[in-house]
Amino acid sequence: MISRLKNLFSKSKLGKYMLVGGFTFFLIKGLVWLIIFFVAGFSLINFGS
Repeated sequence: MISRLKNLFSKSKLGKYMLVGGFTFFLIKGLVWLIIFFVAGFSLINFGS
């Protein structure tokens, strides 16, 4: 079943766009969370001292 889905995604243009779009979405989402945690941690360090 997984190989059939992979085959469908790799052959169609829409599948490639969905694959790249999903990867980009999660990459940007991860970067946003990283920035949020970095800012929160930095403000806690400054607040504590």
